[in-house]
Amino acid sequence: MLLLLIPLLCALVYVLATLSVKRGLDHGADLWGALVVNFWIMAGVFLLALPFAPAGPVPWARWWQPALVGVLSFCGQTAGYKALSSGDLTIATPALGSKVILVALLTRPLLGESVPLTWWVAAALSFAAVVFLQSGLPEARRDHRVTLAWSLLAAASFALGDVLIQRWAPGWGVFRFMPALACVTAVLSLGLLPLARRPLFRFGRPGWSWILPGALLMGVQSLGFTLVLGAYGKSTLANILFSSRGVWNFLLIWFGGHLFGNREREAGGKVMALRLLGAGLMFAAIVIASLS
Repeated sequence: MLLLLIPLLCALVYVLATLSVKRGLDHGADLWGALVVNFWIMAGVFLLALPFAPAGPVPWARWWQPALVGVLSFCGQTAGYKALSSGDLTIATPALGSKVILVALLTRPLLGESVPLTWWVAAALSFAAVVFLQSGLPEARRDHRVTLAWSLLAAASFALGDVLIQRWAPGWGVFRFMPALACVTAVLSLGLLPLARRPLFRFGRPGWSWILPGALLMGVQSLGFTLVLGAYGKSTLANILFSSRGVWNFLLIWFGGHLFGNREREAGGKVMALRLLGAGLMFAAIVIASLS
């Protein structure tokens, strides 16, 4: 039951995080500076797991394992932030749901595990949900295509990272693996500083008031989801449940988007109806996966 609840809760926290970060960027916060803040706050959150790390020697001979996952996490978070800054959340967030299919495809060759037929059905429904959630958009608009491209890049990076966490974290101890990969992402983020707007981190009070809680929430949900992957495995099932962020995203924007200055509800009845259909398909995928 815990395996079911944590990814669902992480999905809700993720949507709240993206709404907050998007609001901060709209208030003038610099994208690259916000990313650096996000990575260092995430590292601080992940370090909270260190006191629970298992006793015994650290497997330094396999240092490249958390390092590689850290690189993938860095690429995924960076692409995800670029998607947030370039378009609508009702495009960017659901498009990340394509990660479900990628994780299912990677599970067999990298983990040697078979994926139950019901999970494939749920993954296919999740992918169909992504299609409907981004339907009704003018194909000619470059910003939509850019948003989708960054979201798909983020999904691919996170998918490979998720499968590798399930494979390698048990050998380290999940509470030792998580801080190691988070520290890698924090160090890599320093390479973004030359891209940041000068003077550094001058986001203004409105920008900071949204970027800081958004980064904190992003770190908390990353910690929870990584814990599930490392301790319980079942990366395909966990990602199907985590895809409920498409449902949360729609509901929060429809009923509470104004609280975050989000106006995507004004896209029109047809567009929002198609996205609601996508949210329904995502919910069906979650039910199928949960009952299998």
